[in-house]
Amino acid sequence: MSDRAYIIRNYRPEDFGELVQLAARVEKIEKSYCCTSSQNLVESLGRPNHFPENNLFVVEMAGDIVGYLDVMPELNIGRAVLSYLVHPEHRRKGFDKRLVECAIDRAGELKVKIAHVNIPQGNAMAKRLFSKMGFRFVRRFLELRLDLSEAKVPRIDQITSPCRHLRGGEEGKLMEIQNRSFANTWGYSPNTVKDITYLTGLPSCSLEDIIMAWDADRPIAYCWTKIKPGEDEAVGRGKGRIYMLGVDLDWRGRGMGKQVLLSGLSHLKSKGIRIVELTVDSENKAACALYRSVGFEVWTSGLWYEKVLA
Repeated sequence: MSDRAYIIRNYRPEDFGELVQLAARVEKIEKSYCCTSSQNLVESLGRPNHFPENNLFVVEMAGDIVGYLDVMPELNIGRAVLSYLVHPEHRRKGFDKRLVECAIDRAGELKVKIAHVNIPQGNAMAKRLFSKMGFRFVRRFLELRLDLSEAKVPRIDQITSPCRHLRGGEEGKLMEIQNRSFANTWGYSPNTVKDITYLTGLPSCSLEDIIMAWDADRPIAYCWTKIKPGEDEAVGRGKGRIYMLGVDLDWRGRGMGKQVLLSGLSHLKSKGIRIVELTVDSENKAACALYRSVGFEVWTSGLWYEKVLA
């Protein structure tokens, strides 16, 4: 089939449901790590300062959406993050180069200096495509997994630490500890209160899923967990995720990271979650050691590719 049978156009609001269904289908087909889940797509489309009608390009064939490429601007650090997804049946059809060119042109219009894309380890086609388009490999992020039924995690009521759930109105405190914890970390874009308020207000998020450690009224560490419902959440078929974990620079080396991690895992276990996943930079040796110390194991990885824009 000619690549001209495929139409590349800008996203329209009425595309929302079909895009989410596409992401869910691909996620189901590719049981291994998929960089873009349906839940992540829903969250990204509504993020502050992201305008999908301008920044998201869909691929349409015979009236059906079969792929997309999203350009998420992070203007405060001068980069754009590309999220690429094409249904397996429509890969290698020749439109891929045109799709990436649309994204690169849009990134140029946004006047960012760098474009990044995260590619699953096993997606050789995407690696070849982006390499041909001038991207180069720069970073490996590991996907770790833990089976809570086999891990030594204390019950939530057995943990004695300065930890508690986030409360309404404390979004600014969460922003402060997150930005302090990840300052100067590769690829991190500092959040605003508006960003945090949006993320904590999503249907997929609950304030009780965010555990913070305090020194008086100052947050010193946090573990932000998420729960992805499965086919039958009541029997624990959903998955848990350590979305973010951070420790204030002044409190590192005192065991706070492990305290908030165990608190987060205990919280997930109390919700009937068995499998917990997370993403960590392979070059963050301290974080890798922390996660391995409680039983997390590598199951795949995502590869970050970079293109410097003129």
